[in-house]
Amino acid sequence: MSHTGKHQTILWLAALLVIMLGLYLSHIQFMMNEWLSRAGCLVVILGIWSSLGSIIQERVLMSRLQLRRRSALARAKRRHRANKMEQEAIDKELVDIESTFQEQMVKLEQELKFSMGVLEVSLLITGTFLWGFGDLIVYGLFDWQIAG
Repeated sequence: MSHTGKHQTILWLAALLVIMLGLYLSHIQFMMNEWLSRAGCLVVILGIWSSLGSIIQERVLMSRLQLRRRSALARAKRRHRANKMEQEAIDKELVDIESTFQEQMVKLEQELKFSMGVLEVSLLITGTFLWGFGDLIVYGLFDWQIAG
């Protein structure tokens, strides 16, 4: 789970770099001055890319957890066959293993969706705002500096 914070930091640093570049290109009026709006579009793309990445990450982590669950169940069944335990004891242990992994799966799913959801939503909101109002922000910033 620790790579999620690293992932969020990298994406936000990339978004801030794109925004600063958009402000700079708008300021020097390189091929017009709508670069902050274009930067907003790129931030939205980063948000969508992050969303795809989180879906893939969730699938990989869930697959690993399923593999661990199947392995634990197989070990328990082998151990029970070797020890010739009663069926009731076997069933109880298997149910315990299943419930433990179900709890882990729900917890993992909730943590991933919350942490990645916040990142995606914040990137999409910021990018959409800049995409829609970036030109007005640039005009307001640079006209204010010229008048002041």
